[in-house]
Amino acid sequence: MPQKWSAFFYLVFTFFIWSNNYIGGKVIAEAVPPSVLAMIRSFIGTSCLFWMARKELKTPIDQKDRKWFFLIGMLAYFVTFQMVQLGIKLAGASTAALINSTNPVVITLLAGFILKESLTVIKRVCLFLALLGTFIITQGASGSGEIMGILFMIISVLSFGFASIQMRRLTQKYAPILITFYGMLIGSLLSLPVGIYSSLREPVSLTPFVVLVLLYLGIMGSGVAQFTWTKALSELPASTCSLFYPLQAVFSAVLGAYLLGESFTVHFYLGLILISADILLNFWDTRRNQFPEKS
Repeated sequence: MPQKWSAFFYLVFTFFIWSNNYIGGKVIAEAVPPSVLAMIRSFIGTSCLFWMARKELKTPIDQKDRKWFFLIGMLAYFVTFQMVQLGIKLAGASTAALINSTNPVVITLLAGFILKESLTVIKRVCLFLALLGTFIITQGASGSGEIMGILFMIISVLSFGFASIQMRRLTQKYAPILITFYGMLIGSLLSLPVGIYSSLREPVSLTPFVVLVLLYLGIMGSGVAQFTWTKALSELPASTCSLFYPLQAVFSAVLGAYLLGESFTVHFYLGLILISADILLNFWDTRRNQFPEKS
């Protein structure tokens, strides 16, 4: 599979799995406190990534890069994980996923400012379609969502957006799996005291079903999907990868309908059309630039 085609596969796969995180997190929200869930996800994901990254662990990390590894771990795998779980519990899975779809704005703007990535006219159109589609879907979402839950999700968008830019920088020097593993490890260690404190204050109910959901969220959502996201960032510009974020809202809505009994609205279908146009146009533009026609 050509490199750029594989990157598109990684992106679609990543956002499908991440959409599962919102559904799974909502299903067990009453059984496991948000901070405890984030902690467990982190440690399961770290264990999974350790096996995947074992061949790269001998790679030395330059002293000047260590602060960036720590920053990625703190922002992408501690702050973001904690904020997302709180947002899911307070604002609901659909609202949380929809707010998270605004990530293209943050990543694209940061990529232009920090990485000096060019933003073509077509990519500007894609960004507009993505935002418009997400906005329309949000207008049709049931329930207003709670202010604190929305605030937590906005913080998660900002923290993960900045972390993704730094990941893009480091992938020019280190293997994506190595960056993901160290980031997740740092996030796990930071989440440990918060998770323990939360478990002492709120009850935790670990039934067999809850354990299975936790394992899935940890292995797939916090392990495999985090790796495929970093892998995609190593093959495509951060601004291009970010334009696929609205897929998460679409997948979450579809899964919510089938698994949680949520119903579709006219707003959803209109948003789906715009988001689909965004993805197809972005795919065509990137493929055209990477594989120009021979004269």
